[in-house]
Amino acid sequence: MSNNQNVTVFLSLCSKEQSAQRNELSSVLKRAGMTVISDPEFISDGGVLSVSQQLSTSDCSIHILFPQYLPVTDSGVSVSRFQFQEAKKYLAVNPNFKVFVWQPPLTDLMNAEALQIDFINEVKNNISKSMVYSNAVSAIQLADDIRSLMEKKELVSFDLNSTDIFLISNQLDENEAKEIIDMLSDIVPVEMLNIIQDSDTDYSELCKQQISKSKLAVIYFKESGDWALPFAQQVWKKIGGATSHTPILLIGDIDPSTNTNKKFAAPKVISLIIAGELIPLEIKVQYDKIALASTG
Repeated sequence: MSNNQNVTVFLSLCSKEQSAQRNELSSVLKRAGMTVISDPEFISDGGVLSVSQQLSTSDCSIHILFPQYLPVTDSGVSVSRFQFQEAKKYLAVNPNFKVFVWQPPLTDLMNAEALQIDFINEVKNNISKSMVYSNAVSAIQLADDIRSLMEKKELVSFDLNSTDIFLISNQLDENEAKEIIDMLSDIVPVEMLNIIQDSDTDYSELCKQQISKSKLAVIYFKESGDWALPFAQQVWKKIGGATSHTPILLIGDIDPSTNTNKKFAAPKVISLIIAGELIPLEIKVQYDKIALASTG
């Protein structure tokens, strides 16, 4: 599955009383470009094989928590419960699969059957990784949430070089960044990235890959302070935050004065605002500290 149009959904069965709401959800999912599969006539003798086969061709499953426990299999277990258990088994060996549990907020559980209450409590108390519990107010909202969560972007593998310093700047500061690079590249290996506005490049992924090949990541700004701070926060999260092996130096020019408060305090982040002419030297100082610590 590479995009939302290819999402295949296994939609669990329900009682006849709730079939209208289930059918509405099925229609909404189909209009959203998803493929919906399920066994419309659950046959107990072939149920296990049928459900397992359908799950194996699905990207996710949806289980609606209704008040009714019916219909039931020959063993007395409700079809909904059986299909949920089968989905959990499939999830255990297929980590890319997702299980969605939907309890519509208007569902009246006051008169729900006791066995169904037990099942609902069991589900809600055992939501695990790759399982999503939702009380979306409508089938449309649920479909939107599923479409968003199931989206998979094909990540590009960039052709990158290992380096000591990786300097990132915005196109607003391109000339100043090149001057810094010219001063640093004579004494230490440096790779530079100039962020171009409205580019199709996935810069956060590019930065993640290059930072993994660098000893120090530098995010420099002068006129682009409004861009630099949120970008640094985004990249920090992307590379693992406090668990990252590569520190980030967020360094800005004290001119203009609006840069004064553009600082980011977090583990593995050094945040400085200094005079422009001192920035190349400060980058080298911070790099030397890192190099010394790694050999100490």
